[in-house]
Amino acid sequence: MLPTLTYLQFHLVFSLPVIAALWYVAPRYGAVRQRRATIAIAILVAIAYTYTTPWISYMIRRGAWSYADGAVLVRALSIPLGEYLFFTVQTVVTAFALHRIGFDPTFREGDFDRGPRIAGVVAGVAMILGGLWLVTIGPSYLYLGGLIAWVGPVVAIQWAVGGGYLIRTPRTWIAATLIPAAYFWIADRIAIEMRTWQLSPDLTTGVAVLGLPIEELLFFVSAGVMTVNGLVLFEWVLDWNDRRERPTESLADALEPEPEPESAEPVDD
Repeated sequence: MLPTLTYLQFHLVFSLPVIAALWYVAPRYGAVRQRRATIAIAILVAIAYTYTTPWISYMIRRGAWSYADGAVLVRALSIPLGEYLFFTVQTVVTAFALHRIGFDPTFREGDFDRGPRIAGVVAGVAMILGGLWLVTIGPSYLYLGGLIAWVGPVVAIQWAVGGGYLIRTPRTWIAATLIPAAYFWIADRIAIEMRTWQLSPDLTTGVAVLGLPIEELLFFVSAGVMTVNGLVLFEWVLDWNDRRERPTESLADALEPEPEPESAEPVDD
């Protein structure tokens, strides 16, 4: 059996190196695109903390997963410091992978078609109801049902906004979701084997793929797709705004520093 890693040691081994590598190979954009990408990542990190903290805190307090003795140094709202850091790590790694793969945020006619948007909202609502129903079946579905219900509102909102764009660019966001998720699956499987954290056998289904619980597998896919779609839709909305007659400036333009006025040239007498 492998020795136990602390959560912070886990980040030193599995998080920092991949962030550094992805940053090194990240594409170099022009000023406007670089600014928009940076703003999008910052917003998604903030949303990750706001939306994920209550759900993670609840799951930990219910005992869906726990941590080895000595693996956690500091907690807040029952959540270890390492878990909070993971909110940033996963968002940044997924964002860097997305930009390395590349995507076109250009708005096109048809992106506001109602069909995909309505279908996405219906799917999101179905996830909420289906997840809550699973939780009522029995304690072994707490993590799985809670996860599905947690993702549902975000799916509904994102597809209500940009379902037409998402339906015409599936290869980009599916690849940008699954590639980072695959890395996190491996890291998570190793962390479980090293006993850094453990899932409750009573509050999970017990179904696993190559030793990785199905709940963890779906968690990384879910978190990844919410992050990717949030990032691409942010830039897509800005591009749509750029193409309008624009009675108001875009967010990126609002953050652009005002040019300094040119000094007047002396006039010869």
